[in-house]
Amino acid sequence: MAIQQIKKPRGTIDYYGEEMKVFAGIREILLAEADKYGTEFVELPMFEENGLFHRTVGESSDIVTKETFDLAKRGDKDYTLRPEFTASVSRAVIENKIYTAPDMPIRLSYFGPVFRYERPQTGRLRQFNQFGVEFLDSKVDLSTTLDAFLLSLRSAEKLLGHKVKAKINFLGSFESRERYKVELKKFFEPKIECMCEDCKRRLETNPLRILDCKVPEDQEIAKGSPRVTDFLNEEDQKEFNDIKKALDALEIEYVVDSELVRGLDYYTGLVWELYDTLNDNLGAIGGGGKYASLMASIGGPDFEGIGFSLGVERLMIALSDERKQEIKKDKPLDVFIIDFKREGKANYFADKLRAEGKNVSIASFGRALGGALKMADRKGAKKVLIVDSDDTFKIKDMATRNQIEVKEEEVLSSLGE
Repeated sequence: MAIQQIKKPRGTIDYYGEEMKVFAGIREILLAEADKYGTEFVELPMFEENGLFHRTVGESSDIVTKETFDLAKRGDKDYTLRPEFTASVSRAVIENKIYTAPDMPIRLSYFGPVFRYERPQTGRLRQFNQFGVEFLDSKVDLSTTLDAFLLSLRSAEKLLGHKVKAKINFLGSFESRERYKVELKKFFEPKIECMCEDCKRRLETNPLRILDCKVPEDQEIAKGSPRVTDFLNEEDQKEFNDIKKALDALEIEYVVDSELVRGLDYYTGLVWELYDTLNDNLGAIGGGGKYASLMASIGGPDFEGIGFSLGVERLMIALSDERKQEIKKDKPLDVFIIDFKREGKANYFADKLRAEGKNVSIASFGRALGGALKMADRKGAKKVLIVDSDDTFKIKDMATRNQIEVKEEEVLSSLGE
């Protein structure tokens, strides 16, 4: 009986070869862009106490109600693979007392996998990667708001190589949102029976979530619903107007989308999503927004925050083949060694060269000379060392195809040129 092959879990990707080079290039470009804005990179655990996400993301969000990967209970704690980064960043800032730093706002960037149990489809996986930042302060001012928005926009444009489309909305304070929720519930109650089961649940837990429904028929119904901007208080209206004026002054193109609410419950001010203008069917490639009281809800100071994340896998789908070649992170091979003596001399030279910082690979013994040289070409090797004699060695320059013979004591100096 044949042994059954074990395959990767549904909704995951193996990165290797050319795709891995593109992935590495994406990471380098995005983190370099974050560096321009004075961010500090953080590496966080891939799992947290599940209460962290229940208390911050929101009990009514789809992430908490049906998408988290909960781990088998060990000891007295329940743990969950992180479904997003913002809650983990906030937890880290509190636990490590980063909020006591004298320089504000705190600017943290991240890049890594997140996990959500949902039906896999194009651009939507169960394990995927996010790049993003969180800016935190006792109060998020206009300058910080603009910097966070600009970083998300410029990062996406830098990576894709062309402009992206920005949609914005303003959710307002908790007080404004509560008034809005009351009116939304009144609007949807007489229509809810012909809507999806998720919308029926959301009507009772958080009517705002209905606006995030992806069912076309429900989206059509939602078009006639009240708009959150009609319920903003005077302070909220001023903040939103100031942001729009500033974006206009910066000559940033944007569209105000009154149905944009984002998928997480902690947003309270400006929210936005980014779309690739050349891939309309891909959906949002990223988004973010302002939030308040998130840190206070998990035992920290009453700080405000603003942040965003970009979906790395969606960005990869959006990249043209030409752009992938441009950003691909190749690792040049300095020396390729073909060993016909098979006595360990190749490894001796490789070890010495690697100690000098050179990238070195060795062909397997089964390779004939012709096949080994083709392999060196495929790997982009600059030089090839051929070990086939006790006292003379051949070095081939792969660019010029010139070949010389050197003695053993001359090998390292010749390859170092």
